Amino acid sequence: MDEESRDASTPRAAAVLRERFGHPSFRAGQAPIVAAMAAGRDLLAVLPTGAGKSVCYQVPALLSSRATLVVSPLIALMEDQVAALDAKGIPAAAFTSATTPALRRRVERRIGEQGPFLLYAAPERLVLDAFRRVASRARLERIVVDEAHCISEWGHDFRPSYRAIGEFARAVGRPPIAAFTATATPATRADIVRQLELRKPARFIAGVDRPNLRWEVERAFGTAKALPRLGEAVRRRGSGAALVYVPTRALAAGLAAALRRQGQPAIAYHAGLSAERRTAAQEAFLADPRGVVCATCAFGMGIDHPRVRLVAHLGMPGALEAYVQEAGRAGRDGEASRCLLVRLPSDLGLHRGRIRDLPPRARRAARVRLRAMRDYVTERRCRRRAIAAYFGEAPPRCAGCDLCDRRRG
Repeated sequence: MDEESRDASTPRAAAVLRERFGHPSFRAGQAPIVAAMAAGRDLLAVLPTGAGKSVCYQVPALLSSRATLVVSPLIALMEDQVAALDAKGIPAAAFTSATTPALRRRVERRIGEQGPFLLYAAPERLVLDAFRRVASRARLERIVVDEAHCISEWGHDFRPSYRAIGEFARAVGRPPIAAFTATATPATRADIVRQLELRKPARFIAGVDRPNLRWEVERAFGTAKALPRLGEAVRRRGSGAALVYVPTRALAAGLAAALRRQGQPAIAYHAGLSAERRTAAQEAFLADPRGVVCATCAFGMGIDHPRVRLVAHLGMPGALEAYVQEAGRAGRDGEASRCLLVRLPSDLGLHRGRIRDLPPRARRAARVRLRAMRDYVTERRCRRRAIAAYFGEAPPRCAGCDLCDRRRG
């Protein structure tokens, strides 16, 4: 982007936001990120779920005269983003293993032309010589790394293929790199900067605390005793939707069936369903303002349902980052919502068994994460402060958790 374009980026960005995305103004924290990207800075942005990360890189992409590459971990997530952009008349495509040769040729021609274009690709694509040749010819405006915590062994969802991004960037002329994630501890943030080789990056670290969410933990002695509690929480969710995370496919199907017998519009979602059935379940949930989905952790990344009033977990996740990201899908519209975790006696043993199968270095990081998760569920003071402390943030004033409410009450 030339200097004249950069100087005019702020009013132009606001105009793009209104005209192409239909938003009257940027949300808190978005405008400085857009300005930094328009200025060609490397950056790291840690923004909580619902903060509008995609707008932060999609608006600058439309201000440029060349293609922007977005590295994203899931085909379904990329396809959802491209479909949303297509609906707005914004040029975009996903380059995946499912891309037909004809579409691949059209995309290759398009990204070599002048004008903005958003190209989505999984990190595994970046090591392919053919893809590198296309990206080099395109002279990419920038590389956006979504779910950037996946690059770090200290993160909760390490994906080794993300480690190819830095070398890929050098191979295609080292355009600016912008890394985005919803949850990252100080150690994970430092690792993202190091692994991506970010150059004097602008850092935008939003507080993880969201005052509209109420955090609760209950203990149940076995799944059979936990299910009625989850059913009651779903029934009491109010006027919005509910998302219930369970550890197995069988529990997702069983709980959804039990809730339907109680008159709840519950559907199951897990990786064992066909792609068509998963898509249908996701679309049904998004279309129903009071929908209920019972799902494994396969569900949720990129889901934009603003009125989820309850996110419940049966069983303790293995990392506080994962839990905060999943629970944070509640209350994206800013309204009061509930995050309930029903812990089971088998939780720690289950996760310790999984950790034993990891390589030594990954095992150490996983143990640190599990200890933090254990500390959260056994916390005796304030859940909200425990979350903030883990992410290296100042302790907030509690706006709602079961422990503080119990002391006050």
